[in-house]
Amino acid sequence: MSESRGGPRRIEKGPGPAAKGRGGIALVLGIALAFGGTLTACTPAVPPSEPGDMILPGPGPASTTTTDTTVLYAAGREPTAIMEARVGGTLALSEGGCWVVETGEGQTFVQFPFGSSLTPGGQSINVPGFATVGVGDSIDGSGGYGSAPTDAPEACGAPGQPMVFWQSA
Repeated sequence: MSESRGGPRRIEKGPGPAAKGRGGIALVLGIALAFGGTLTACTPAVPPSEPGDMILPGPGPASTTTTDTTVLYAAGREPTAIMEARVGGTLALSEGGCWVVETGEGQTFVQFPFGSSLTPGGQSINVPGFATVGVGDSIDGSGGYGSAPTDAPEACGAPGQPMVFWQSA
């Protein structure tokens, strides 16, 4: 981000071919969460019992980076598969300095893609293969929605709160 830009910029990258035609997934997830459903980031509670049963990947471990004013929560490893829900909104900082995505429905704590890092001063984030983003920038990519895991920072109101897992731009 530079000081010379006139206003928020919109940064978008459309969903991949596998995600086309699946616009209802976000609606179904939103309805499930609105009515008290709990999502576990696509990881089954018990391992498959039959050979050939598929285990869907969860978001995996994460890393937390903090500065005096901001907290970045990012995936701690490359995903083994990409969740395909469309995630997007406007980046902001919560009162506690945590990065969140704002939509018309409020703010949601966000886990950034693997390899994301705070810039010096912590006011923007380098997202590998995407861009450097900061407060007021719009994001649009794929990932998933669920509850913050137990290793999410307490300062961000976690664990268990609603969370966006941004995996791919």
